[in-house]
Amino acid sequence: MKICDAHVHVGDIGDERSVKDFKASEIAEILKRQGVDEFIFSSMNAQKGLPFETIERDAVETKAAFGEGAHAFYWLAGRFYDADPDLKTLNSGLWEGVKLHEKETPWVKKRPKDLDRILSLLEERGVPVQFHTGEDAGCYPHELLPFAKRHPRLRIDFAHCRPVRETIDCLKECPNLFTDTAFMSPESYPELVAAGVEDRVMFGTDLPLQAGFYEGTIDELYANDLEGAKEYGYSEAVMSGNFFRFLRGR
Repeated sequence: MKICDAHVHVGDIGDERSVKDFKASEIAEILKRQGVDEFIFSSMNAQKGLPFETIERDAVETKAAFGEGAHAFYWLAGRFYDADPDLKTLNSGLWEGVKLHEKETPWVKKRPKDLDRILSLLEERGVPVQFHTGEDAGCYPHELLPFAKRHPRLRIDFAHCRPVRETIDCLKECPNLFTDTAFMSPESYPELVAAGVEDRVMFGTDLPLQAGFYEGTIDELYANDLEGAKEYGYSEAVMSGNFFRFLRGR
């Protein structure tokens, strides 16, 4: 069975519990050791206020270190959008998707018109987008759902599947929505299967953010994620098939 991770990061973890800058080569080697075939990644350096050139370098270096299986998503910080509102950066061919994080730029709370415009541009170009979701203002799935419903041809990942029940309800309402399991307890997986939304669930880990929450080496923590997926019987679709449907639209 192929292993495809829909949620990986490079760069500065930005967490006081584990202050470390994870270089592209280090992340690539961890994933290779763990048997990962392909993955979607974005650079955490965007939330550190670093310039676009650093984000671009992170993407180039990660792809060079891992190979064709590394798929770069552009962490679109507000300052990057302000400098390039037509998203001409996406024309370079480097980026295969976009990442949006409300806690880095408050799109929902303060810039909803800009967010709708961004999603319209991505929808026109067939470029998928990953949203951070969770229990923070502007990050709840139900707050993001209206934006997703206004862009029905846009493939959207409500990352983290958190809260689980709320994410399931959104998936049922919006057929262009996907979710990933990064930081989701594998014990929740049977609930997704029972709800009939397994066909839009992607395996994800949030590598290397585990280092900010749990003890152990990154390799050990990643192996734990894989063991949880195995124990709870994640399907081949979850481990790889849905990843390609989200990334490529087929």
